[in-house]
Amino acid sequence: MEIDERLTEQLEHLPSTPGVYIYRDSDGSHLYVGKAKNLRKRVKQYFTGKQNSRTAVMVSNIDSVEVIVAGSEKEALLMEANLIKTYRPHYNIDLKDDKSYPYFRITTGEEFPRLEITRRIFKDKSTYFGPFTDVGSARRMMGYLHRAFPLRRCKGARPGGRTTPGRPCLDFQMGRCTGPCAGEISAEEYGKMVDGVMGFLKGQGRRIAASWEKEMARLSSSLRFEEAAVLRDRVMALHSILEGQNAVGDPGDDLDILGYVACGPLSVLICLFVRSGLIVGRKEMALDGQYSAEEAMDAFISAHYRKDVAVPGRILFPVGLEFAPEHAEILSELAGRSVRIQRPSRGKGARLLHLAEENARQAFDVFMARRETASNVSSEIAAALGMESSPKHIECMDISHTSGRLAYGSIVSWKGGELDKEGYRLFSIRDGGVPGDDYAALEEVITRRFTGTAAGELKTPDLLLIDGGKGQLSRVSGVMAALNVEVPFLAAISKARAAKRRDGANAVDEIYLPGRSNPKRLPRNSRALHTLQMLRDEAHRFALKGHRAGRGKADLLSILDGIEGVGPARRKALLTHYRSLSEIKAARLEDIASLKGLNMRVAERIKETLEKDTLKGGL
Repeated sequence: MEIDERLTEQLEHLPSTPGVYIYRDSDGSHLYVGKAKNLRKRVKQYFTGKQNSRTAVMVSNIDSVEVIVAGSEKEALLMEANLIKTYRPHYNIDLKDDKSYPYFRITTGEEFPRLEITRRIFKDKSTYFGPFTDVGSARRMMGYLHRAFPLRRCKGARPGGRTTPGRPCLDFQMGRCTGPCAGEISAEEYGKMVDGVMGFLKGQGRRIAASWEKEMARLSSSLRFEEAAVLRDRVMALHSILEGQNAVGDPGDDLDILGYVACGPLSVLICLFVRSGLIVGRKEMALDGQYSAEEAMDAFISAHYRKDVAVPGRILFPVGLEFAPEHAEILSELAGRSVRIQRPSRGKGARLLHLAEENARQAFDVFMARRETASNVSSEIAAALGMESSPKHIECMDISHTSGRLAYGSIVSWKGGELDKEGYRLFSIRDGGVPGDDYAALEEVITRRFTGTAAGELKTPDLLLIDGGKGQLSRVSGVMAALNVEVPFLAAISKARAAKRRDGANAVDEIYLPGRSNPKRLPRNSRALHTLQMLRDEAHRFALKGHRAGRGKADLLSILDGIEGVGPARRKALLTHYRSLSEIKAARLEDIASLKGLNMRVAERIKETLEKDTLKGGL
């Protein structure tokens, strides 16, 4: 391809050292950020030889090349990750992964440890197992574990919680706890149960179940039927978990296995999480664009493994990575132990890679089916509302408040047939005007969405849906006209005005459109109607979630104001870390005292105040 003289001159002066290269277009926008062990050699490859269509289009738009020389290949890798996170260039793979995963946490630093689910990994004496990708499955599994190993469920480092000292709670009376708060079990016996939980989570579940079954038979032969029945129930709880688990490795195996499938413009990357030889979850990502497996997996490592994600001892890849040693070094530092990146070609490792690839193919078929369904639904929405083209991107807006107090506005996003969480925005309605004025709140949200920070972060939707009726739609239309903002299509969805139709059936929600005085009613079995209702309900849920969190923080602030030694800086630290009074009350003294600006004495004063407020009925 032809290259202009200015760009040719830039290429000729590139260094042959490790570093990062940045492509920009004529407007100065970032097109692509990449890393290289040899900058001169790597950058020139883009302008010679064959390229896929995506890369060819990118290269045709390059106006300038900037390079940043790194001190080492590892430094170049870290620099690239930071620049991509900062600029999010158009042609880089967007694998932004802000999701927090649930883990099992056993508080082994306590005399009588607890088993709980957490989404944060603390640098404490606790032991963590995970991650799990489905919190529902994790909760069900924890329920069975509590039945098999009746550890205490009360909050706090000491057993007892809110109960009277020396008097066990209802869990003990129901056989769901062994009563360490009342001295019903020794620390040694309790420790054996904790060892059992940890052994099970380390892959020894079948061995534990077998030993319990032998003990149950012994108790039965000794006519100790009540004890045998208790053990029988615990064995059944273990088998309930084991039946749903898929063992693919040895009990001590902790590894992640990556698979990749691409066809045309769509590719799917999948990661299987194997802990203690069992598959505990999987993560799948669909990528639009023509990417090589190496590009996709290189981006996955940088996006997925963070401080709050447990890094396994081994990660299996189906392809070689140019920067594999550097990735392994960075992950080892993050994990605090050795992490190996491997590409096995035979044996058990190769079989596991094949399993990941089969899962990726299955996920690819599901994604394709979803996209076909989404395309059909988009066409139905366009036909139902009279749109000229099918909407690929829909946003829905809602307002939530309590008698005008603490009003919040929400925006939820729908793209390609799925909710797009990155497009969600929550707006705290600023004071002013008449409390409870939904029209004024809508005007503020529209203004901030299309002229504020969100305008630069989010693309304009094909359809903007308002939770409301004719009045709300009219107000939004007027505001957008005054702001000179154009959205291809506006609509509002309202709950049906009549509870019942004349024939006795429930009334159908109403759709309001600009320029139409009467609402439009879609058939109750319409997929278009169901999608719009789902978006309306999701916007309401998201606004309500923000409103409740704000109300909880307001209540928390009012209580913190009265605590000696808790000033603005300490209040800010508490409000940043904890979302509600109940979260602070459940937190350990050590965790509160470790926050910026706090100490053990202030933490004790805070906990004491919250305990008094509980006794008064404030919590």
